[in-house]
Order: sequence, then structure tokens, then C-alpha cells
Amino acid sequence: MVKFQKLSDDVSICMQVFPEQIDFIAGAGFKSIINNRPDMEKPGQPFADDIEKKAQAAGISYAHIPMQPGQLSLDLIDAMTEAFDALPKPVLAHCASGMRSATLWCFANVKDMGVDGVMAAATNAGLDLEKIRPALIQYADAR
Repeated sequence: MVKFQKLSDDVSICMQVFPEQIDFIAGAGFKSIINNRPDMEKPGQPFADDIEKKAQAAGISYAHIPMQPGQLSLDLIDAMTEAFDALPKPVLAHCASGMRSATLWCFANVKDMGVDGVMAAATNAGLDLEKIRPALIQYADAR
């Protein structure tokens, strides 16, 4: 079983996804998966290719947009924004804990929802992302 944290009607996040969980994810109605975890980050985690093969076999679209912990960049934000726009919905984004995926979602949506809007969505999903508020404000003001 996978525990999903809903950020919006179209996007949820979760911890590391394993290939054997893909059928459950498909049964939950997800049409796409975004993997934000780099391969070989920790021993025992599945490779992105293995997750992608299982997802495609289940009819789920897949994108691998790896983010090293603490390595947020404009390229990553742009890639996530494009993925959220292009992939069939609903989308499940994952990393080790879900925090990187949630952070990227906040930056990808701050222009449309505002800082308070994305922060409220994260809080409603049970996440404390207050530490990224100053960076979100700066990013929103620069765009």
C-alpha cells in the first residue's frame, strides 16, 4: 500500500515508489508518475528504469526528474512545470520522503496560486514547508 498526500485535485505526493506498488497506484486512479529521486541515492531503492517499465506496463505515463537533496534549480522547476502541464492527470510525484516532490510542486505552481496558496496546500497535505517560504517569495517576485 502507498500513502498519498494530496496537494491539488491533480497532484499527490508520496514516499519512494517500488515497482511492486505500481498496480496499487494504477488502481488508485493515477495516470502519471514523476520520480524525483536520483538512482543509487540509498542502498535498496529501485532504479528509475525498473519503475518506469512497470508503470508503462500498467498504462501509466512516467517522468524521471531527479533532484539531489538541497539542489533546487531553475532547470528542475521548469522540468517539473512542463511535466505537470504535459502528463495525464492525476499525477503522483515521489522521492524518498515526498518533500522534494512537494517543494518542486510548490515552485511549479506559485505563479498561479501565490505563495500563500501553495503553502496552504502543503499544510493541508500535512507538510511543513515553511523553510522554503522565503525562496518561494523571491522566485515568485522574480517571475
